Amino acid sequence: MKARARSAIAATLAAAALFGGSVAAAQPPGRYVVEFRARPGGVFGHTYVAYGRIDHRGRLVHPRYAGFYPGGLLSDTPLLALLATPSRVSVEPRDRMLRSDLVYRREIGARTYARFASEIRTLGRERPLWHLTFYNCNSFAGDVAQWLGMQVPPALQMPRDFVRALYVLNRRSRRGEVYAAATGTAARTVAPAPDMLFLRAIADPRRPGG
Repeated sequence: MKARARSAIAATLAAAALFGGSVAAAQPPGRYVVEFRARPGGVFGHTYVAYGRIDHRGRLVHPRYAGFYPGGLLSDTPLLALLATPSRVSVEPRDRMLRSDLVYRREIGARTYARFASEIRTLGRERPLWHLTFYNCNSFAGDVAQWLGMQVPPALQMPRDFVRALYVLNRRSRRGEVYAAATGTAARTVAPAPDMLFLRAIADPRRPGG
């Protein structure tokens, strides 16, 4: 009888591994987040996203980045303030090197994370033009947030104000969920929470001085 019970348990575990482990096999175990970041630089600053798995200290492990930037011949001229120009979705050294002023972190599930990079590429293809007024870095971050099912504030504002407004619109306080604001520039550990606003970003692990 005991042998049969052991066989049944083994069969159940094997089935669970076969049919329920596809997501776990696709992504390393752990918690995943998307961060909407506002950093200084240029005239207005810049909004971009960072995403990846967080470790037991609450810090991003090997974060990936995506920002919406102007490209083409007008990208370094004053005409950029008036005319549309070809766009690109990529990461600039400043995104890694400069400490962000404001970060809104949102936790996502493993299934959503597995589709996230593909969706970033899709959004980039759907928005071939950058324009300061009609479609800028805030607009792109807003489209990412909308894909995640979030409410989105108006894009025509400073990056820092946009990220803060995004947090205010979407912060969660339902039963079993919490939100928190984290401050500080040198903290090494982030208290885990599904929805957090950093008034000053924690440095990325691979960032010089971080």
